[in-house]
Amino acid sequence: MPTYVVLLRAVNVGGTGKLPMADLRKLLDGLGFRNIETYIQSGNVVFDAAGSAAKVKAAVTAGLETLMGAPVEVMVRTHEELSRIIDGNPFANEAAADGARVHVAFLAGAAPPEAEAGLNRIVTQYPARRDRYHLAGDTLYLHLPEGAAETKFSGKTMDRALGVAATGRNWNTVLKLHAMSKR
Repeated sequence: MPTYVVLLRAVNVGGTGKLPMADLRKLLDGLGFRNIETYIQSGNVVFDAAGSAAKVKAAVTAGLETLMGAPVEVMVRTHEELSRIIDGNPFANEAAADGARVHVAFLAGAAPPEAEAGLNRIVTQYPARRDRYHLAGDTLYLHLPEGAAETKFSGKTMDRALGVAATGRNWNTVLKLHAMSKR
């Protein structure tokens, strides 16, 4: 059975989308998934499931909408995909120095060609931030030297720039999920 890493967008962040991880584990168990492990309270879960990533995403999305009463964006990755993301990090030196200042935004799909212009607008509108990015298909790498608290590479601003939904995790979390998914 393949192992999947599921990342939920906007749960238990800033007082919105309250979802106890025990409820999430119960939901996933009810969907027939096995070896379910959550990591911190922001919607990170690793489990084994039969079927494709697309089928897993559809099942989790439908289950969460029923449980939460509203849609929740779900990103699904495999251990191998996380390995490629780690190997492809253009900010590897910065991540080694401080994993909390490097983030990965997992996109719901490949960003359209115009996303690059939208991301460039964020950088030019807020030059004092010194934020840097690298877009690679369905992955956006971010180096946030001043931290993530005030970055504009988040929420609706980033959604508009990318043209696709995304959810971000700091480098330390990416490494932890990668380790958890190695089975």
